[in-house]
Amino acid sequence: MMILGAIMSVCALAAGLIAISPGVFPSWMTGGWGRGNAPAYRTPSRMLVEFSEFYPGALARAKAQDRLVLLHLAPVWSREARVMEETAYADPKTAKWIAENLVATRADVDERPDLAFMYGVGAWPTTALVHPDGRELAGAARLTSKLLLPWASLIARTVKEDPAKADGFAADARRRLEAVRRRPEPAPGPDDAVWGGVHRSPAEHAKTLADQAAVVLSTDAARAASVLRFVEAFMSLPGGGYASSVMGEVALADGRVEEGASYFAKDDAGRRASGLPEVDRRLFSGPNADMARAVLLSPAATPAQKAHARRTLDFIWTRFVRDGKVLRSPGGLEDWPSDQWAVIEAELAAGRAARARKVFARQDTPALRALGPNAYVDALRKRLAK
Repeated sequence: MMILGAIMSVCALAAGLIAISPGVFPSWMTGGWGRGNAPAYRTPSRMLVEFSEFYPGALARAKAQDRLVLLHLAPVWSREARVMEETAYADPKTAKWIAENLVATRADVDERPDLAFMYGVGAWPTTALVHPDGRELAGAARLTSKLLLPWASLIARTVKEDPAKADGFAADARRRLEAVRRRPEPAPGPDDAVWGGVHRSPAEHAKTLADQAAVVLSTDAARAASVLRFVEAFMSLPGGGYASSVMGEVALADGRVEEGASYFAKDDAGRRASGLPEVDRRLFSGPNADMARAVLLSPAATPAQKAHARRTLDFIWTRFVRDGKVLRSPGGLEDWPSDQWAVIEAELAAGRAARARKVFARQDTPALRALGPNAYVDALRKRLAK
């Protein structure tokens, strides 16, 4: 009994620490995913939690059922998100409790950067507990099955017993989110010496389009050329456009997954013997425009690569832009600011000021002017006036 009591006390303490923490935890609390102690292969377990989309309807259902919303925020490329889905969300006890007490939702952060901005804690996967009125009450990253249930149940039970405490949780969550937004974006790396391109991080071997664009825009010409060769070979799509990401692990025919640390340690022949990583061929306007701009401005880019960048901008203009309004994807999120600015900057890099002015005219609203002087916007106005 003493041992059981000690275990329960540790779980409660961990849940309490998570509830008041910035949201990203050391490896000893999260199982050390992807930090050198993972085997070369893993066999995925089936996820048992049934998720719905966050929008529409999740908040209304939560209000009607007097529950909180659990939001699983993760990009497609995230290996650590898949591990959480294969462990924490594959745990029968956890799945049963979530089904009985929360409204379980998920969102792809590449499709919904607005939700990532509102609820993300700066690392993926993020688990957010959201009040039916839309306020985040708590957020954490990379939770194991041992931590998810005590953390979520502590917060849900506290708010259920005393609804007024939701205000305190929301205020703390807001302060943590503001701190996250002030943190600089981590630099991508390391580089892939075999195929070129840059991995998301030492723990995440995926290669995202945004990370490749950042390297191409850098002053390191040799590194930019290596990335450009990788993008041309693996991410450039026929007719224009770039794939969103390339996975950092490989699914094998026998149902196992070869981890990125094992797979990317091989030479080209060894990798191809295992199979090629899956490519996420979805196109998102902002990252595609950023890559096109990077290619057009890069002295390391070849004429063929620059021609593909121009085709990409034509593709975006015909498929994603309506009367100056930039969609993130056809039928997707509208007027996300980073998508608008990315298209403006890319069209200027392509020498197409008329297109850039059309998008900028939609952004240069009285509300934007009321914010006062803005060096970035003022510089754009001068460039567009030429």
